[in-house]
Amino acid sequence: MEEKKMVREERNKEKLATADWVMAEFYATWCPHCQRMQPIVEEFKKKMKGTIEVIQVDVDQESALADFYTIEVTPTFILFRKSEQLWRQSGEVSIERLEKAVKELQR
Repeated sequence: MEEKKMVREERNKEKLATADWVMAEFYATWCPHCQRMQPIVEEFKKKMKGTIEVIQVDVDQESALADFYTIEVTPTFILFRKSEQLWRQSGEVSIERLEKAVKELQR
């Protein structure tokens, strides 16, 4: 289990550092706001397929990444382009707000 966690954390760290466009959701399994966001994030992933990559980072399982990006509230969404943070929002957000962030910044 520990090895699987380390592999996931390394993969996510690599994606956040090098991928062209990535939306990361930092979440916790115990967080009620994160649980309510889960269907929205899944729909967002489907809508954005081929446009940006959407990854989910469990702050308890990947605490080094959460610390590195100073995640204090879950959920927190960060839009990255080649490791640069372009947009950040904490708390529950609508799918429309997530889409708008991507569309505005990809111009």
